[in-house]
Parts: sequence; structure tokens; C-alpha cells
Amino acid sequence: MPPARRPAIPSARAPRAGTSAGPAFVGLVCGLAVVVGVLLPWYATNLGPPFSATSASGWDATTVARVTLVLGVVLAGAAAATLLDDRGVIALSERQADALAWTMVVAAAVAAGLVGYRFLVMPEPAEFLSRQFGLYLAAVAAIGGVLSGLGAVATRD
Repeated sequence: MPPARRPAIPSARAPRAGTSAGPAFVGLVCGLAVVVGVLLPWYATNLGPPFSATSASGWDATTVARVTLVLGVVLAGAAAATLLDDRGVIALSERQADALAWTMVVAAAVAAGLVGYRFLVMPEPAEFLSRQFGLYLAAVAAIGGVLSGLGAVATRD
């Protein structure tokens, strides 16, 4: 007769074996890219000689970019917590994990809206300004954050 098996000790919640690791990782990268994009040049002056061209980062150019930076940090934090939960490092309830996934969507969507606004409505004197790499990076990263947040919502159990 085979020996009797002991019942398994129930845990709080078993890790989900990578169901949301992809969207969470992309959300983390996009959140960090939004932060970096805010610190890079958003606008440069279009003045010819004898004037020198100067550039301004999003942080220096507008307060909208400062709010975008905070939203990028929120996106990265929510994505990092989701990733840590997926890896079993921290244990979140299903409700908390769902709230973090929706936080990723909302933070990235608001950041995308703010960057889009500053993409279309440049600060004054707009006729002397051109858009620079940081603005494009922040826009693409915010859109990627929205998509990663939606992916995280879709892969929730």
C-alpha cells in the first residue's frame, strides 16, 4: 500500500506564471520613457544667424510636462508592482491587481492627452519654435503605456 500523501499547505495566492508579465514590463519601460522624454528637449527656437538656437526641455517649457512626469512615475510604479506580483515577489489581491492595471491605463491615457495637447498647442511664441525629440518620445511612450495598460487589464484572471 502506498504511503498516504499529506495535503498541500494552502498559500495566500499562487503566482500566475507570467500571464501579465509582458504588458507590465512594457508599461514599466513606457513609464520610464515618459519620464526621460519630459527631461529631454521638447522645443527649439527657429532663429537664424546671428541668433543662436536654444532648446527647452518639457520640464522647463511648461507645467503640463511636470504633470506628465508625475503620471509617468505613477505608470512605472503601477507596472512595477504588477510585475512583482506576477513574479511572486509581492502578494496582491485580485482587486488590488485589477486596480493597478486600471491605474496604468488611466495614468498613461492622461499623460498621452497632456502630451498631445502640448504637441498641438505649443507655448508662445509658437511661430519661432519647432518640436524636438523629447516631445515625440513622451508621446510614443504614453501611447505605449495606454496599450500596455489595456493589455494588463485584458490578461487579468
